Amino acid sequence: MARALASSLNRFKALAALLLVASGLAFAAPIERVPVDSSNLKSVGFDEKSRVLEIQFHHGGIYRYHDVPAETHAALMKAESKGRYFQTNIRNKFRFEKVAAEK
Repeated sequence: MARALASSLNRFKALAALLLVASGLAFAAPIERVPVDSSNLKSVGFDEKSRVLEIQFHHGGIYRYHDVPAETHAALMKAESKGRYFQTNIRNKFRFEKVAAEK
């Protein structure tokens, strides 16, 4: 009986995980961000494998930009004005999602 219950629970967990991924509600893995010198951007992180750029703004919002080339991230980090680079080369150029509200 206990074995059957454990097997059913494992199938339920697997199905629940699949439904979360399919619905887009799965929790994204954290992306480590580093502080940047900018009046607009507070911190920036990038996951090369998934090509996700995560930006925290000074107003508190955290956004993820999808399918961002590694070269775009590198150029952002080297830009003299990160806010201007963001406005010109990232904002409205990539699919994005808000992952944390303003504080």
